[in-house]
Amino acid sequence: KAIIRCPKLPYDLDARIGYRRRKDNPNKKERIFGFKVIITTTVEPDLGLELPIACINLSANCDDYSQLIPLRQQIKLFHPDLCPKIDIADAGFDDEDNYHYIREQGSIPIIDYNPRDENLSPEALIARGYDKNGWPYGPCGCLMRPNGFDYENQRACFCCNKQCKKISVPKIIENCPHLNNELGFVKHMSIKDFPRLVNELIRGTEKYQTIRNLRPSSEHTNATIKDNFPILGKIRTRGLLRTSILAQISVIVTLLVRM
Repeated sequence: KAIIRCPKLPYDLDARIGYRRRKDNPNKKERIFGFKVIITTTVEPDLGLELPIACINLSANCDDYSQLIPLRQQIKLFHPDLCPKIDIADAGFDDEDNYHYIREQGSIPIIDYNPRDENLSPEALIARGYDKNGWPYGPCGCLMRPNGFDYENQRACFCCNKQCKKISVPKIIENCPHLNNELGFVKHMSIKDFPRLVNELIRGTEKYQTIRNLRPSSEHTNATIKDNFPILGKIRTRGLLRTSILAQISVIVTLLVRM
């Protein structure tokens, strides 16, 4: 006789194994079995409000990047009068399709760049011709500076500002053919060539970082739902449908309280 031992089935057949950051050490991840909830928060600076307006619940093993467009479509369906000007997201949503979709909707994507397997050593950056923010290097090796964005041609403009004069290297100054130009050497970085890296609000600038700093608003929403209204903090239910209902109730309660 052959005896086949079947593995013990989990109680919740909809749940899956995923990963999250450890509370005691955010730099490390831990495995979890269950679901994840992704919530979109709109920031209204004039009103001083952070309001949750879209919510998706799915198994814990699902990728975040694939949910940005469905969340955006939720907003379009249920909040047709809301026209986002800027979409802010972390590196988990760094996907080329997301950039294209956001721009097609007339918004500007501010998504943390995920370098993945790129070599970001100083030598490698110089060899490829631009740094981690998409700022190019000039012929003399100096990192060029942003000089605005050309919306008509969808490209960022950079200039060297004749930095070689400040470095005071005689050979570079004597042989540089760009010193007669007002801004020195000029180079453009196109969204078409670098759709994830090059941005309408140029990465690494003070303006970009100021807007990027609004992203913790989503963390405030998550913390409110888990701490102040612990419906999802210690959930005791099974199945994707039941969990989704609780997630939506949590978002509705948080929205009403904040309004």
